[in-house]
Amino acid sequence: MQEHLRKLNDVNHKLRKEIRQRRGEDLDDLSIHHLRGLEQHMTESLNDVRGRKYHVIKTQNDTCRKKVKNLEERHGNLLMEYEAKLEDQYGLVENEAAVALANGASANLFAFRLHHGHSHHHHHHLPDLCLGDGYGAHELRLP
Repeated sequence: MQEHLRKLNDVNHKLRKEIRQRRGEDLDDLSIHHLRGLEQHMTESLNDVRGRKYHVIKTQNDTCRKKVKNLEERHGNLLMEYEAKLEDQYGLVENEAAVALANGASANLFAFRLHHGHSHHHHHHLPDLCLGDGYGAHELRLP
């Protein structure tokens, strides 16, 4: 039992000395060979720590990219829902003239449609109301 305790104390002493040397202490008694070995071991440890750090950064970066992609997709879906609600609110459909004629409308039917994103001369919060042939409402003329 005394022998086992002595061996454990020796191991403890060697580990404490190695820790001090890795901290840059107690280097005076080391030969150039041991100093090079310590330096090599420290370089390998540094490379391991650096590799782990870059792995963590890459993982965090990938996670953030996925979150951004998810948010962009959600934004697009919300935008499409908003545009659909606007179309429902104004009672507009994709092919207004065909739907109106199918429902028995007269020949004096004028088709209007919303142009999203073409409101450079209108207020940005208001939809740009255009005729079916692409002319803006500001270009309407009476015969």
